[in-house]
Amino acid sequence: MTLEQASKGSRVRVLKRASGHRFASSLDGMGIHVGDELLVVGYAPFHGPILVEIPSSGVRVALGRGMAEKLHVEPVEA
Repeated sequence: MTLEQASKGSRVRVLKRASGHRFASSLDGMGIHVGDELLVVGYAPFHGPILVEIPSSGVRVALGRGMAEKLHVEPVEA
C-alpha cells in the first residue's frame, strides 16, 4: 500500500520509494529512508498534505499527496 492509503494513527514502515533520484533526495533531506517507521498523525482537509512523525527522531513532516502516493509502506504491528 502507499502512505496515502494508511489510516490516521497507524504506524507504517517504508518499503520503497517509487520514483527517481530527485524524489529520493527530497525524502532523504526530510529524514525519511527505506526501513524507517512513520506514524501517520493526520490528513489536511480538501486533499491537503499528510502529517507524519518519524518516531526515532520525533520530527514531524508534511508530505503532499503526490509524494505520499509514491511512498510504499507496510503496517507495523504494535
